[in-house]
Amino acid sequence: MNKIGGYGMYQNHFYEKITQNKKAKTEKEEKTNKNNSVNLSKKAQNLLKELKKQYKNMDFIVADYATDEEAASYLSNGTKEYSVLIDPESLEEMASDTKTKEKYLSLIDEATENLSDVKDQLGKEGEEVTRLGVSIGKGGEVSYFAELEKSSAKQRERIEKAQEEKRAEKKSAAKEDRNLYGGVKRTRVTASSADELVEKIEQVDWSKIAYTDWSNTGKVNYRV
Repeated sequence: MNKIGGYGMYQNHFYEKITQNKKAKTEKEEKTNKNNSVNLSKKAQNLLKELKKQYKNMDFIVADYATDEEAASYLSNGTKEYSVLIDPESLEEMASDTKTKEKYLSLIDEATENLSDVKDQLGKEGEEVTRLGVSIGKGGEVSYFAELEKSSAKQRERIEKAQEEKRAEKKSAAKEDRNLYGGVKRTRVTASSADELVEKIEQVDWSKIAYTDWSNTGKVNYRV
């Protein structure tokens, strides 16, 4: 009876965590959407819609930022293959001037190609990269971003077992199971070029990064 009762408590905890993670994901998406529409003219809003339609594998985030750390924080809200952070002033200039728009679209296209090359260069190490993105600031300055995570061997074994058990019930349970079990190391890397980004990713010393409890959504360890 004690075992059965304990299992019931485990199940309650399991589904409670799933609910918490779903709520956190929804709040994250709402935050991204809010950033994308704040203080923008009608022209800029229309341009933003145009960009989203043209680049379907990208999340476009519009926000003011002063540091690479701030930019990385915004970029980590992305849910698609790549994230692109643009400051409101630059987006307004794009919406008002054709040459400026062409300039920034060229930068976005180049960044997309570079991020694809990053994946190719990393090979197997790319499995640790969970998000990639770029920030495009005033004047067209481009910075590259990557978010990484790593699990211990035992952690991976438990995750895979949980994934297999839950796959029949829900295909998306894999990511949620990672959140439930904790014990995941996470870090962010920023660089001024794609090549530098690859170099920094390859040089990440996981032994100096503490494990992060995934149940505390939004907490990221920067100790690289």
